[in-house]
Amino acid sequence: SNPPAGVAKLGRWRGYIPEAMTELLVTAQHRFLGLFPHPDDESLGAGILLQRAARVGAAVLPLFLTSGEGNSWPQRVLDRKLKLEAHDRVRFALRRQGEVQRALETLGISPCAAQFLRWPDTQLTQLLLHGGEELVDRLTQEVERFQPTHLIAPVLADHHPDHSATAVLAFALGQRFPQLRLLGYATHAHLAPQQELAVLSGSPHEVSTKYRAIQCHTSQLVFRRRFHLQFATAREVFYPLTARENRQRLEARLAEGKLDLYFTPRLSWRCGRTPCLWLVTMDETLTGLRLPLVQKSRWWQPRVGPWQTVLELPKASPWVLVKVSRPFLLYDEAGFVLAEQAQALG
Repeated sequence: SNPPAGVAKLGRWRGYIPEAMTELLVTAQHRFLGLFPHPDDESLGAGILLQRAARVGAAVLPLFLTSGEGNSWPQRVLDRKLKLEAHDRVRFALRRQGEVQRALETLGISPCAAQFLRWPDTQLTQLLLHGGEELVDRLTQEVERFQPTHLIAPVLADHHPDHSATAVLAFALGQRFPQLRLLGYATHAHLAPQQELAVLSGSPHEVSTKYRAIQCHTSQLVFRRRFHLQFATAREVFYPLTARENRQRLEARLAEGKLDLYFTPRLSWRCGRTPCLWLVTMDETLTGLRLPLVQKSRWWQPRVGPWQTVLELPKASPWVLVKVSRPFLLYDEAGFVLAEQAQALG
């Protein structure tokens, strides 16, 4: 089926796209490694790119970090079962793996090309804190084996914690392999304009094929059908992994081992949640840290107002990835922000 009128318009999450932008050239010499946190991200973020790669004969390795078994409410509706057991989640993971294999086949990619690491869904950020270096080492093995020229991943600013955690892993891989070209896609992020790296202008056939690939993920269309189908646009845009949000509420500066933070929370129902500070640093190894921001802390101002603090890091690091999390249900308020040495605020 083809996209109905209006679906191919720019989605509300995609941001401003200027007319003049570098067209991404896909050749047979390119090798694309896709780091996808869940089944369906390959179609939403890179459906046209994967079609082009298949058409010219470029090598593609779609690597799925989780199998999406944590998105339980669609399964409850589909199975008509309120209480889910462990075997139900395993069955749902297998269902989602089957959906992504059909989607890849629709896009022209062999279903056998997909690899599933089966890391726990909705838990990737926690894995960064407890064994993040092991995750990077596992992905490093795939990079050394596949030898990609391009790495596709979500942007750091993505509001889904699994997406932003995947972006952290991609960023760390980019530090280990500087020859890699990193292509970030925005699924749950409001990005500021004029940060785009490249665009793929899809033909009507490519847009229609991407639409059909998204439709293969039937379990994800139970509640958010319109949101998913709106990604079948005539332009597929890629950003730097570090692309900033349209309204950046967290500013971070790293200088001489000290991290200067300034956060302006949005007045919303999240104000009742206890915020946490997530830090990811890298010297010889990748290290994660979680700090609860308790209201009684000396440097914590009221939750509805802005606050500023300076943290002294235990080890010197060329960069720090940081976010303030006030989670509710599935999404965070914001993703990660990069703080580098001598980076200015604002």
